[in-house]
Amino acid sequence: MNITQWSDLPNDLLEIIIINLHTKTDLTRFSSVCKTWRLSALPYKNRIILPSKVSFLDPLHIRESSPLLLTESTVYLLSSNLWCWIVKIKESQQLGQHHQMINPLSPFQVHPLPHLLPKVLNLLQFQVFELTKSYTLQYSNNLNHCHYKVALDPNLDCPSLMIVAGGVLWHLKLSQDKWSTIDDMESQLSYQDVIYCRGKFFAVDEFGRAVVVDSSTLNVTEIASVISDGNGDKKNLVEFNGELLLVDKCRSVKVEKFKLYKLNMEKKRWVEIESLGDQILFLGEDCSYITSAKNFSGCRGNCIIYSDSEFKVYNLDDRRFVPMNQQPEYINIFNPFQPPSLPHYGHNYAILDAEKEIV
Repeated sequence: MNITQWSDLPNDLLEIIIINLHTKTDLTRFSSVCKTWRLSALPYKNRIILPSKVSFLDPLHIRESSPLLLTESTVYLLSSNLWCWIVKIKESQQLGQHHQMINPLSPFQVHPLPHLLPKVLNLLQFQVFELTKSYTLQYSNNLNHCHYKVALDPNLDCPSLMIVAGGVLWHLKLSQDKWSTIDDMESQLSYQDVIYCRGKFFAVDEFGRAVVVDSSTLNVTEIASVISDGNGDKKNLVEFNGELLLVDKCRSVKVEKFKLYKLNMEKKRWVEIESLGDQILFLGEDCSYITSAKNFSGCRGNCIIYSDSEFKVYNLDDRRFVPMNQQPEYINIFNPFQPPSLPHYGHNYAILDAEKEIV
């Protein structure tokens, strides 16, 4: 039996494969198969070109200000024979500029870089998995981050943003200059989080009431009522395997605890769940995501990793949290080269992909 090498695959079949590569991660995997495949791959181009600037959000319409800067970052899981590592990268859209490495749990650039971090990381040396994307808005006059939770609808015909600002849901079509408030008197002023999944925007208020907002009509439909025992201080939404989860964080003096809920669409209510199985939930300021603990040597699942002046691991089995600097195996998830100074970790660092350096 004749064995054909991957590098000998006919060009017409390669073209069919390339047409169906929709993310930069897909293209990186394709390029890593062999030299022939890499030479045949065209440079990746985003299907949606995000504007670098959007109109300033001024609820009272009383002053003019400079536009807001819109940035996109991608959270990757890098896997090699030795270890797995989570990184968040903000990719430069301009020639000659480096990518930036961003804190995995916040929108801030990591700086200075860990001492032992290589100056160049070639992603062709890793298996690359894209976990999620995050979007942030900054003030263009001072580059400070807006304290808004941002979600993007990547609809090719009419991409749009939805944000939570001051407890209010705002919507902006990227082809327009005017922000619109969402007409929902019941939860306006108390919204805490918004995400985009299943082709729609989902939002939750401080009491657990959740709604879905149609991106084209902006019609609001309640999908979950208030949680009777949901008295936490902060609620976050996260998508996992097509399902919507709610994380309810309660904090008091020397006590931090989390409750998890799964959305029951038919009954329009949140159902409390006790375990994440072998999964680790990463709870961030700008985005949250879930992946298996099996990716990380020595780490156990059914826990939440979050940041509150320092990185912490909350174990859902015993309902207790431990600072990450007491668990080096978890530190390696974010930095396999050198344990970071955790209270300051995440205010700056960087990397390189298959084509462009990150610093």
